[in-house]
Amino acid sequence: MDKEFQQKLAQIMKENDWHLGIGDVANATGVSQTKLRYWERKGYIESTQGKGQNRKFSYSMLIKVYQMKVLLDQGYTLAVAAQKAESKSHELKLARQVLFDRFEGMTEIDGHPAVDLGYLDDNQDSILYAVVKKDGTKFKVVPTGK
Repeated sequence: MDKEFQQKLAQIMKENDWHLGIGDVANATGVSQTKLRYWERKGYIESTQGKGQNRKFSYSMLIKVYQMKVLLDQGYTLAVAAQKAESKSHELKLARQVLFDRFEGMTEIDGHPAVDLGYLDDNQDSILYAVVKKDGTKFKVVPTGK
């Protein structure tokens, strides 16, 4: 992948301004609008709201709401569910950063799609691939032949 394109795409993803209305978040997660408003008043989630506008939730907040719902369904308290979901959100942001920092393109290895994660080290004598198979993703190091 072209480095300039990769950097621009990472910037767009980092600075995304995709927002969903409260009804969209409620429908996607199964959490009622009333609960969403309550969670927001308690400080567990946040939305943006312009003058005279409805609440708008970011995509990452949608994911956090869903994670909280799953944890609540497992028996956690609201406070613990919010804390765990926030921690998981941080982990997902880091994983996204790693992918955007290392993504060099797609290829095929042994008949399976593979993500090119670039050179393994500064010597540039091997490339790291994440090979996606039905039973999971495996890593493969391929010598460059230099």
